[in-house]
Order: sequence, then structure tokens, then C-alpha cells
Amino acid sequence: MGSKKLPRILLADDSETFLRAAKFLLRDYEIETAVDGEEALEKIKANPPDIFFVDLVLPKISGTDLISQVTREYPDIVIVALTAIDDDETVQEVMQMGAKDYLIKGALSSETFKTIIDRFIDSSD
Repeated sequence: MGSKKLPRILLADDSETFLRAAKFLLRDYEIETAVDGEEALEKIKANPPDIFFVDLVLPKISGTDLISQVTREYPDIVIVALTAIDDDETVQEVMQMGAKDYLIKGALSSETFKTIIDRFIDSSD
């Protein structure tokens, strides 16, 4: 694979089970997790990730609020919204706020993650 730097990923979700599963799927990457919006924001401030996967429903600071704030303050971070509901209205809303893409939580696989990561990291302009 050469010395290509691995993208740093931050994953924010309030479900420990989901975080464990996602960490396993993303084990080939440098990954950090946060269980609420506040923790996610602290980790972004301390060491901004390349990609931020964020659940829309989070304690303390909601995922939607995080998306607008992170987009404003850290425009270089690629934000991917995680949602349990495949709802066009929600998806459009988060894309307008600054998310670059979204994932339906029920349909996650390492390929899904890899496809998104490769799309944004290899095309980082």
C-alpha cells in the first residue's frame, strides 16, 4: 500500500453497539469515536479529522447542529451524516447544511465506508 497516509476518521454516535461495529468495519483506518455532540466537538478542536461520520440524533449537541457548526468552523472536514431513517427531506436538509454524503445505518458494510472514504480522500482538492 505504500506510505500513503491513512485518513483520520471521527465517528460520533450514541450507540456503543454501533460504534463497536463501525470501528471493526473501519479497522484499517485511524479512527476515533465520540458518544455525544460535545465530545465530538472537543475531539475535532483537538485534532480535526479528515472525515467526520455523525449520527443526526446525538445527546448534548445534535448531529444537525454539529454539521452546521463544523461546516462553518472547519470547512476542510468531509462530513458524512449517519441516519437510521431513509428520508429524502432529512437527507436534503443535511446536505444543504454542509454534509457531503449520508449513510443509512442499517445498510453499513466495510465496502460502503471504504467507497465513501476513497471518494473523498482520493479526490481531496
